Amino acid sequence: MKKNALLFFSVLTLLLLLTPSLAFANDQQDYNSLSQQELAYQDIDVAPEEWKDEILDARNSVIYSTSWTVDGQVTYELPDGTIEELPEFSDLFPDWEVPKLKEDVRNEQLAKLKAYDFQILAANYVGFVYLFEPSDSSATLPFYTFYTSANRVTMTADSLPGTSYNGGFTNIDTGADLGYVNNVKQGGKIYLTNPKRNTAYGARASTHSTTGYAQMSVVDG
Repeated sequence: MKKNALLFFSVLTLLLLLTPSLAFANDQQDYNSLSQQELAYQDIDVAPEEWKDEILDARNSVIYSTSWTVDGQVTYELPDGTIEELPEFSDLFPDWEVPKLKEDVRNEQLAKLKAYDFQILAANYVGFVYLFEPSDSSATLPFYTFYTSANRVTMTADSLPGTSYNGGFTNIDTGADLGYVNNVKQGGKIYLTNPKRNTAYGARASTHSTTGYAQMSVVDG
């Protein structure tokens, strides 16, 4: 009888010790079995610490697969002149944070602007930009940073290596994206509306089409 009781308590103790490990293994297995789309919509507050970066990367992939704006700051005009209303980020992705530049990247972009003895309050860029495929883990770096005193800034592609590009604007002071337009055809226009004077902005572009050099312009008006 004593042997049976001792055996019972030994097995019970072993099970209690193994339970957290088994639960952890099950959690890992559950997350490993999720698709990227499913992973993106997991509750990041209760997710295991080692999965939080994976969830954020999955969210970035979902976020940059569609077009959106933050408080109407970015608008889009189709090549035929039709204004396409962009959905609000908060409506598409409730409780998600708007993507931001990494702090070291943001500081580097600001340093470039502040290296000059005076501020040029005008967006005035025309040049060739290499369009990369967007990363799942981080925002595309701005190819042009600027201040402006205009009521609107326009981004266009005068030539493309493929059939379309993705474009958007970022508030460099905060690092937060202001809007993003997916699969813009040549002749389409992306507008930054009502920019604030003395706020630094960045223009970004990438492509899901053919990578290569595009002739881009970012100008007031």
